[in-house]
Amino acid sequence: MTPATGRAPRRDAQRNRERILAAAREVVAERGVAAKMEDVAARAGVGIGTLYRFVPTKDALFSLILREEADRLAGMAGDALGLPAGRSAFHTWMETAVAWQGANRAFINVLAARDPEVPVPQLLSRRLRTHLRDLVRRGQADGDLREDVTESDVLMVLLAVGRVGEGTAGASPAYAKRFLALQLDALAPGGAPLPGRPLTERQLELTLDALAHDRHRAAGGSRR
Repeated sequence: MTPATGRAPRRDAQRNRERILAAAREVVAERGVAAKMEDVAARAGVGIGTLYRFVPTKDALFSLILREEADRLAGMAGDALGLPAGRSAFHTWMETAVAWQGANRAFINVLAARDPEVPVPQLLSRRLRTHLRDLVRRGQADGDLREDVTESDVLMVLLAVGRVGEGTAGASPAYAKRFLALQLDALAPGGAPLPGRPLTERQLELTLDALAHDRHRAAGGSRR
């Protein structure tokens, strides 16, 4: 095998990978858990065998999308944390993340449809979890965030805004911004102490399982 012929298959494999991931994000954004592997292969322009060589199951494909999208969210968080003093890192990230989530249905669909055997913290990546903790601390130091809020609360708010944006997209596309403003106001200091405790990692997993159950039931339970 010459160096040129050795590089060509790798380039072909990389192109297939990029096409498959782009197609998967589109199909999952459109159809959620009802997306089928055949749909992804057709959208990517590859054979079903090529798709299964790249990723063996739909759950594995969901996990791959989630890891990539979690990395995107982490990158946005890192950019926000790099803002100078006087700029709200927490508000900037929330606004950016909500806008990104509204344009990218794949993340919230896949997060709800995750494999229940894979813990949420593992799928959300250490980098994103670390940035979320840092954003909460900076938000509290900047006076944007009340002291009794944790990163699990922030994640749930982000998901809630995403679901509300999804539900109002047809009737009132701009409503998600209003709902986000309401949530940011509720997260600001000055209110009465929050009742109860924040979700633990296990409780967060159970909550996402409940979301997944609702979406699977709406989709007829398809996992193909």
